Amino acid sequence: MTRGVIWKNLLIFFLPILAGNFFQQFYTTADAVIVGQFVGKNGLAAVDSVYSLLKLPVNFFVGLSGGAAIIVSQLFGAGKRRELLDAVHTVVAFGLAGGAVLSVLGVATAPVCLRWLDVPEDIFPSALSYVRIYYAGFVFSMLYNIGAGVLRAVGNSQTPFCVLVVSGGVNVVLDLLFVGLFRWGVSGAALATAAAQMLSALLALNALNEKNGVEGFSVRRARFHRPALRAIVCLGLPVGLQSSLYPVANMMIQGAVNRTGTNNIAAWALCGKLDFMIWLAADSLAAAISTFVAQNYGAGQFARSRRGVLVGTGMTASLVAALGAALYLWNEPLGRLFVNPSDHDVIPIMAQLMRFLSPLYFVYVFGEAFSAAIRGAGETLRPMLLTLIATCTSRVLWILFVVPRSRGLITIVASYPVSWALTAVSFAVYYRIFAGKRLMNPAEEATGSY
Repeated sequence: MTRGVIWKNLLIFFLPILAGNFFQQFYTTADAVIVGQFVGKNGLAAVDSVYSLLKLPVNFFVGLSGGAAIIVSQLFGAGKRRELLDAVHTVVAFGLAGGAVLSVLGVATAPVCLRWLDVPEDIFPSALSYVRIYYAGFVFSMLYNIGAGVLRAVGNSQTPFCVLVVSGGVNVVLDLLFVGLFRWGVSGAALATAAAQMLSALLALNALNEKNGVEGFSVRRARFHRPALRAIVCLGLPVGLQSSLYPVANMMIQGAVNRTGTNNIAAWALCGKLDFMIWLAADSLAAAISTFVAQNYGAGQFARSRRGVLVGTGMTASLVAALGAALYLWNEPLGRLFVNPSDHDVIPIMAQLMRFLSPLYFVYVFGEAFSAAIRGAGETLRPMLLTLIATCTSRVLWILFVVPRSRGLITIVASYPVSWALTAVSFAVYYRIFAGKRLMNPAEEATGSY
């Protein structure tokens, strides 16, 4: 990352992350396809009605481990091996402890949370079963994300991809077995996902011991090192809060959708299964940008960091625009893959939503890319505050004040592009100011290749 042609470095690092994230999302997509075909639209709606609830703790800990990964990248770029090892052992210990606590809390509070989300009564039992099984295996999801984040931070994005190829294949096989053959319904899909996450966690942690992992790492040595813990919390907590702010706001949006009925829930679920590639592409390139900036910032190459941000943002915008065009043109045939013929009445609703959103996805890119660059240079508090104001507050205000005046699914969903635009403008302005201070070294020559 600290030398060579920038766009090639970003692309080589990005592709395994994208592929790995694709297979991680494959868990959810496989659940949706198989549940939709074997259980029906009620099963699909049950899974999607609780999606934001499941994403809340996941995003928090993924964000926290992402903050830790920034520290790992900077230590790796600076060649500080002892501090690097302490940081890795600390973040793994944090994942073990935090994941276990959240598993217990998630199982215990699931009924209350589902009531708060206004999950319809006809799908409530299935949704509750799915949530409880998912949370029971939550610690494995956390350990995988931590292990994968550390591997990527030291420049190894291939191993997490290979891990998810294996675990994703296991997930599909178990889905077909539990849901299709044993007829365990939504509970079977949740069990398949939990088993696959356990496998991915074991493989990722084992990979940290290998040649391309972190020399000297051992799960048995995982414990809290005070200096590393302080740095991880100070840097990672704002990132974790920023990541969890999205599902907090989205839970209000999901609650508004849930109140419109099962067909609309299922249609909105289909949108989520189709546009996941948009988020994977944007988030994967953002991870590449963050790692690129962190390693070059740690090495003192500030001009190269700035060029990497511009190149990475252009790459992301181009890819997301192309994916958005594909979804605009082919959303209906793709949507039919997720539901059986008797439930095709949800397809027109889904198509209307996708044709509204598809031309607007590229706006999301700019806020995500500039936020990643700022985090990569070690600034995490202000991005969290900007996300809170521009993204989350705007969505909450939209649901509270705009939706009641003009009821309808499109009005609810419009909260997303409005918040994307506000976030993009906010981060673009702040990055302009930030880059002039944190990423500027007058003594450094602007050398390097695009």
